[in-house]
Amino acid sequence: MAAPFVSEVEVRFRHCDPAGIVFYPRYFEMINDFVEEWFDKGMGLPFHALHVERHIGTPMASVQCDFTAPSRWHERLRQVLEVRRIGGASFRADVRFEGPDGQPRLRARLTIVTVDLRAMKSTPLPADLRERMQAYLIPEA
Repeated sequence: MAAPFVSEVEVRFRHCDPAGIVFYPRYFEMINDFVEEWFDKGMGLPFHALHVERHIGTPMASVQCDFTAPSRWHERLRQVLEVRRIGGASFRADVRFEGPDGQPRLRARLTIVTVDLRAMKSTPLPADLRERMQAYLIPEA
């Protein structure tokens, strides 16, 4: 049965603005780190192997993001990723960050494309990636 990929991230000083809350562009770095962690720990396909050895890139084609409450320095945020659609050369995932109290902090919809890094053109999702992604596929109701 499909399940989301879940992890935690600590809000560090480097993520924050002078008000002591996460500066919104830093969330995009945190999202990218989380996606990289999912590839490595969730699917067993480290970015290094995919990008350097197999020459397959995974750029973000689209990010739609809503910030629902501030996150503060030293908080631990729960990160959740659910794959919503697997296409021919791309997939869509929903990501959310939640505070220690379970309060939503961020919701994002990502569209990620697989790219042949030698040709710099989209390429079909590799079969092994598609297969591993199925474990996180939770189609929208």
